[in-house]
Amino acid sequence: MTKKKLALMMEWIRPAGIGLAYFFAYYFGNDAISRFHILGPFVVMLMSGTVAFESLILGEVASEKIGYEPNRAYQIQSGLANAATAITALLVYVLDWGRYADATIVTAMLMFFTFSAANHVATAIMERNMKPVNLLRPAMALLLIGFLFPPMIKALSQ
Repeated sequence: MTKKKLALMMEWIRPAGIGLAYFFAYYFGNDAISRFHILGPFVVMLMSGTVAFESLILGEVASEKIGYEPNRAYQIQSGLANAATAITALLVYVLDWGRYADATIVTAMLMFFTFSAANHVATAIMERNMKPVNLLRPAMALLLIGFLFPPMIKALSQ
């Protein structure tokens, strides 16, 4: 499989993975806290992990897909930061650090994707970057917030 095809597959793997995380959270979770303990960290691992993979492994192809100029030094740094977030989510889940740790790692990830979405909007406006993936990033960030925020609030209010 080529890097280009793999990069395009990431755009489908993420929503499919989130759907699976929701299914497993509601299948195995008994209450809001246990459901969010599955949903939150797994979505963070999926989202941050796939972004890390794209940045570290797919490099220039991932940049091209979004309409950005490749900058390996920045991509590596950003990829490592996303890998750290994904690994932290794994620790939060495996070590069962509790609902506040679940909420913290989800909040950190959502903030990253919100700031990233603002950057995508800025490049669309200022640099006329109208690549479909670039334009979809802000919408996907809003959907991600919409999917994760309500279960997080329910878990924190119990």
